[in-house]
Amino acid sequence: MKITLDSNDVELAYTTAQRRFIGNLRMNKGFSYGYNKNLKNQLYDGFLGAMGEVVYAKATNSYFNGSYTDKNEFYSDSDFQNNIEIRTQDKKAYNFLLIRPGEKQGRYFLIIKNNEKDYNFTIKGWFLYKDDLPPEKLSNFGYQDRPAVYKIEINELKPMEENVRKNKF
Repeated sequence: MKITLDSNDVELAYTTAQRRFIGNLRMNKGFSYGYNKNLKNQLYDGFLGAMGEVVYAKATNSYFNGSYTDKNEFYSDSDFQNNIEIRTQDKKAYNFLLIRPGEKQGRYFLIIKNNEKDYNFTIKGWFLYKDDLPPEKLSNFGYQDRPAVYKIEINELKPMEENVRKNKF
């Protein structure tokens, strides 16, 4: 399923990413799971993630709450109702879904930003994570300073149903 964000959608994602970044700054906390990229990458990766959440909301006509916290608390809710988690990546020669061991159970959607020129995205599909996966699915991709994650190939994802967009309001 292909989705294009308009300027209002991009603004919503950008504002959400800003709030999350500043909230983390106030709490003296960064990205989790051994993420140690520079400031430029942190800002872009946060923005990319928020855009993916807006893409899902637009595709499914779902409420997007733009959640963030700056009260030094752990945010434990899912990205969307019904245990939906969003993973967003730039398009690469080889994309795949990552799920960390012990993460929330639910449906994990992989959303790809199609290019650097505009705000076109493709929802590649979803994977139901309810129990830990076999150890052979674990990889740290050569980053010895980061914990291993489950690698889910795109062909293992279930397609997003075209009828998922509903009049929910």
